[in-house]
Amino acid sequence: MSTREQDRSAVCPAGAADRLDRALAKLFPGTSRGAARRLIADGRVFVDGRRCRVASRPVHPGNELRVASAAAVARATSAAVPPILYEDDDLLAIDKPAGMATAPTRIAAAGTALDLATEALRARKRGPARLWIAHRLDAATSGVLVFAKTRAAAAALSAAFAEGGIEKTYLARVSGAPSASAGTIDLAIATEGRRALVAPSGRPARTDWTVVERADGWTLLRLRPHTGRMHQIRVHLRALGHPILGDRAYGGPPGARLMLHAERLVLPHPRTGAALAIAAATTL
Repeated sequence: MSTREQDRSAVCPAGAADRLDRALAKLFPGTSRGAARRLIADGRVFVDGRRCRVASRPVHPGNELRVASAAAVARATSAAVPPILYEDDDLLAIDKPAGMATAPTRIAAAGTALDLATEALRARKRGPARLWIAHRLDAATSGVLVFAKTRAAAAALSAAFAEGGIEKTYLARVSGAPSASAGTIDLAIATEGRRALVAPSGRPARTDWTVVERADGWTLLRLRPHTGRMHQIRVHLRALGHPILGDRAYGGPPGARLMLHAERLVLPHPRTGAALAIAAATTL
């Protein structure tokens, strides 16, 4: 496979479980095992959207193998690593910028927050490094994003998020001016593909909000979601009649970006259980 060609992808067919290097050689005509190993070493190979640098990694039927062009990987990984807000042996928290995906997807195979943070950690350690996803932020949302540095920490954080043991605070600049200074939105949310909507048949969802600042045509709100439904804050604010600026998907007026920022997380430390507060300042 030429290093100059475009991105290519293929799905491992039934009965084709194998090592990654051998699977690449079989699925992409003209690619030798030696060439496959070089692609893997160069960080150009992704399995189900996640970069893999281990030639012997087992792949199984249904796994999607993607080989990114050298130019695409160079562009993506040249992005600056987001500022680190907190780090210890168990956790790494960053201030994710708006427009950056949390983790690889079919659309963003490289240059994601997970990818950049992992590569930075790998370079610092001068060896293998891995981060686990503890939660996600929409690509358009900025702010506190936490990764686990061990499997045990990942399990503890996943349980804390699932059980509602993590306090999340967001800032949003919304259209118009709520008449009250604070309130609660308690409306069930259902999902339809990649979008969400308020629906009695949906899952319970509750968001508290407080006015921080009022200006001509917009209001800055501080919000605390008590549940973790997809696009919860965006859907709830639309239902309130005050969609977020820049949120065209949910009725917001045009803007340079989605004006939503994950301001603060308070979580139980996965090793000690002590409350840990992590915050990301913003000029939203």
